[in-house]
Amino acid sequence: MMPRRVAWVTGGSRNIGLAITERLVSDGYAVAVNGLDVDEVLHVCRRLTASGADVIGVPGDISVESGVREMIAQIHRKWGRLDVLVNNAAAPLLARGALSDIDVATMDRSFRVNVGGVMLCSREAAPLLTGGAIVNLSSVGATRAHAQSLIYDAGKAAVESMTRGLAIDLAPQRIRVNGVAPGAIENDRFRALSKDERRERISGVLLGRVGTGEDIAAGVSFLASADASYITGQVLTIDGGLTAQARPAAMTNTRSNT
Repeated sequence: MMPRRVAWVTGGSRNIGLAITERLVSDGYAVAVNGLDVDEVLHVCRRLTASGADVIGVPGDISVESGVREMIAQIHRKWGRLDVLVNNAAAPLLARGALSDIDVATMDRSFRVNVGGVMLCSREAAPLLTGGAIVNLSSVGATRAHAQSLIYDAGKAAVESMTRGLAIDLAPQRIRVNGVAPGAIENDRFRALSKDERRERISGVLLGRVGTGEDIAAGVSFLASADASYITGQVLTIDGGLTAQARPAAMTNTRSNT
């Protein structure tokens, strides 16, 4: 039996991406799960399949054109359709640090993944997506710079610009394109911080807690759904009120985990 809706989640095997995968499965989607780590992707797929989910693994590097085309081919062979693309995969740790330490090769790699990957996946998915939706993962860093995160923040600003451009270019195919900008979210990097560092990150959040992957997944679920059928070209910030302030204290001199 063919699924009612099919989603492809890049970087969908860990952290925010895994929460998005699990939320879309619970929403009734069949999901193609992407990630760089083949074993990790297959482990997630086995676990979800055991619980009754309709999922496949499409591991690979989203910055490689031939690889992205093969992922789409696998989705087409399996389900013959695609309703939602979530461009979540990113290389968040590349080109972080002082300006004097950033080398061109690392900068190029960061942009190839964080920006080029969004373009490639969107371009290759578009023929299957008529009437569907794309949701791009940005960051509050796209509009509020983090210390020592120049290249990452610039890449996320490009993702937000691309979100608007894709919304225009894909409107004739009735494809809606929106983004989600997370603030401080609990993930592997956040959990590795000391208690004092965690406390500092949280202190600038109005709601007094770090966000969860489930918080972000809820926003993605909404933007992918029929409830958002008249929304396109927009970015939804989910940050607990962090960027509502003129000067969030905790993020002034620290690197971001978003």
